[in-house]
Amino acid sequence: MMNGADLYSYLQDKQLELNKALRLAKDRGIDLANAEYAYKKAKAKFIASARLEKVAVTLIRDLAQGDEYIAELRLKRDTAKVLYLNAQEAINVFKLQCRLVEAQLKREWQDG
Repeated sequence: MMNGADLYSYLQDKQLELNKALRLAKDRGIDLANAEYAYKKAKAKFIASARLEKVAVTLIRDLAQGDEYIAELRLKRDTAKVLYLNAQEAINVFKLQCRLVEAQLKREWQDG
């Protein structure tokens, strides 16, 4: 079992990890926004080009999704989204760990 000093040190470590996770989530959020932008821009360009070529409107969406470049951009977007959500979940885990340690420290101080 950890004593008060050990718990306090552990809490400080978790707070540092939380701060790192927050910075990582910010970076990954920016990456996600950029990937979403590139994907939507390329998809819109493809759709506009297909309309000019008189491609049937009902086919354009399927053709856009099957286009190699657009599919690659969509994969990058989806990957960025997974990484961002993962960073968000890490933040939640670190926050929970901090709350648990804080509660344990409070109990230790009350029990004296």
